[in-house]
Amino acid sequence: MKRAPRYDVAVLGCGLMGSALARRFASSGLAVTAWNRTPRGAEALAADGVRPSATVGEAVGEAGLVVVCMSDVEAARHALASVPSLVGVTVVNLSDGTRDDAEELARRLGEQGALCLDGATFCYPEQIGEQSALLVFSGSSRAWTEHESTLMLLGGRARHVSEDITGAKALYLGSGAFFLTALTGFVESTACLLRRGHTLEEIRETTLYGLELLGHATQAVASSIASGRHETDQATVHVFADGARKVLAELESAGIDSSVMAAVTGKLDATESAGMGHLGYSAQSLL
Repeated sequence: MKRAPRYDVAVLGCGLMGSALARRFASSGLAVTAWNRTPRGAEALAADGVRPSATVGEAVGEAGLVVVCMSDVEAARHALASVPSLVGVTVVNLSDGTRDDAEELARRLGEQGALCLDGATFCYPEQIGEQSALLVFSGSSRAWTEHESTLMLLGGRARHVSEDITGAKALYLGSGAFFLTALTGFVESTACLLRRGHTLEEIRETTLYGLELLGHATQAVASSIASGRHETDQATVHVFADGARKVLAELESAGIDSSVMAAVTGKLDATESAGMGHLGYSAQSLL
């Protein structure tokens, strides 16, 4: 019979995010242990009330909930493979990977006797524990129900999104196409504006307005893609494409690497070439 766990949570992986997770659990009054491939990563958390474990087996063997946040799923799989049995343990994987990675890891951990959740963090380490922080989890609803109160400590908007173990990764990776493209586009924009002599305050003001406008536009675009109706009485692909070509020319004349803007312009050009220039922005989804 498995003895009562000594720790509430074991965290495997003490990088920037893993360390933030361990600190949050400990500051919330939980008994926490941590393991890292290089011991000093876990040892650095001792001052925050986290007990370092020398091995994965030591950490996992003394906790009922194991949160894994390593460089990728393969590293997580390799670390947990050293534990002969995970019966009575719930493993939450927050390591980066694909949908297939999440499915394969859950299969292997299930063979070792573990209940599994896969997850994704839609926030930075410094936001862990904030009410606005969003984390999503998928997999065993039984595991979520049992550990919901603990996992909700990580962010006020944490939630279970699917019984399908791949659900969290699918949401994260799909959303990443928007976030990463938008953020890199912002880098190009800001570099150009600063080179043209605009101030950070001007950039801040136009960016905040742009984010409000983007919120409105994304709702309209999503509705059009979902309904399959791409007609518009606001701004057509022709209008956007003409504007994009002018923006690209401005970035290039300022000597800015405009890879993202070039890609945007190319996609709008392709939409026009496909005979959809009279439709709304969402028509790009038909390419």
